[in-house]
Amino acid sequence: MGVLRPPSHGADTATVPNTIDKEKDHIMGINRIDHAAVRVGDLGKALAWYEDVLGLTVLSRDADTVHLACRGKAADITLVKGTQSLENFTFGVDDQEDLDRVESILKKEGVAAERLNGDSRPGEGATLKFHLPSGHELRLCTGGAERRAGVSDFDAKGSHIPTDMDHINLLGEVDPAVMRDFLMMIGFKSSLNISVGGQLAGIWLRGSAYDHDIAYMRAVRPSDRLHHVAFAVEDGNHYFRLSDRLMETGHRWEFGPGRHNAGLGKSTGFGTNNYAYAFDPFGNRNEFSSGMEQFADDATPLDVDIAPEQLTDVMNGWGYEMAETFMTVGS
Repeated sequence: MGVLRPPSHGADTATVPNTIDKEKDHIMGINRIDHAAVRVGDLGKALAWYEDVLGLTVLSRDADTVHLACRGKAADITLVKGTQSLENFTFGVDDQEDLDRVESILKKEGVAAERLNGDSRPGEGATLKFHLPSGHELRLCTGGAERRAGVSDFDAKGSHIPTDMDHINLLGEVDPAVMRDFLMMIGFKSSLNISVGGQLAGIWLRGSAYDHDIAYMRAVRPSDRLHHVAFAVEDGNHYFRLSDRLMETGHRWEFGPGRHNAGLGKSTGFGTNNYAYAFDPFGNRNEFSSGMEQFADDATPLDVDIAPEQLTDVMNGWGYEMAETFMTVGS
């Protein structure tokens, strides 16, 4: 979930078991987010958050970039020397056939795309790069022979360290319906659509079976392009450990932990994952997400139309506190 800009002037969510096996019944498609590259003003100060506080592991570093992993040898997040906000992000696919399928769709629609060698970060295989209608750079990549790209690991092994990437929430000025149609065209499924006062304000979609893997909302500040990149955490106990880690290192949550409440009083269904949010030193918001349900590909999306005063209810079903920055500030 993320920021929703109010206008200026219930559904079928059939769940599926947690044993979805794409190898057994291969269907070409898009998995979950595999990687994000974010701009930061100073690599050393950024590492004080991502490495020292969160516990991510540095895989490689040069003068302008640092590649980090939650675990393993594939980069989950890359810090790029700049200012703030999103450089690009990557969703995983299983093989070259998935890349070929999307490239063919883009070519038919007149959307420029470029094949890359897959050597921009550790763990990246063959890659397809293109731009969304909002201008964001999206990449699709394979993981090579040793792994499937975009498959989340949720086992925290008793640590406070996030387990994997989980999803991404974009901001922009393009009509959310345009973004939704584009993403569905290349293989995403619609999960949740929230309107405020009758005007579509935010969309949530999934490549995998999980509740959502990508979201997009209208930006309150025109220059903002990222609301948050989300890391996966395992469960409530993981939040306790991570919260204590923040306290011990002099940090605080911006908002949460809590439970999103898109169904207005329902603890299950689309838009009900758990969350906690904090900023890195340069104003890039990180979410720590857990508890996403899984849904069948043909599950009916949840369409919600709320009044502006209901935003607090939608964002947190557990309480009425919500940071003002959460609704207004991106990067």
